[in-house]
Amino acid sequence: MSGSFHVLLAEDEDLVAMVVAEILEAEGFRVTVTHNGLEAIEADAADPADILLTDMRMPVMGGEALIRMIRQRRPDLPIVVMTGYSEHLPAEEPGRLTVLRKPYAVSALAPTIKALLARRTVPAP
Repeated sequence: MSGSFHVLLAEDEDLVAMVVAEILEAEGFRVTVTHNGLEAIEADAADPADILLTDMRMPVMGGEALIRMIRQRRPDLPIVVMTGYSEHLPAEEPGRLTVLRKPYAVSALAPTIKALLARRTVPAP
């Protein structure tokens, strides 16, 4: 299922971004790594993602603003929030938005993404 799905990752910690990207690429996902919300919005405009993975606290533009802006353009884009903080978290939306609190088991990442993508039949064009 994951072969052609495009994951957009917004994570400002280089090591975390590298590990997450490696894990997802090993699962067959195509991953675009960005380091803040503004980069993520620009990357999605250039190459639309099938799912967004985002941290909440990032420089330039954090996850809260990123989610709000991406929802204006793409209201049905599945989102996974990965955060170590508990304030200002978006409400979970079954089938649309899931929150993984750091530290989370990296083994949970691919199944979480696959579950959100399962409701989509084909990757974005």
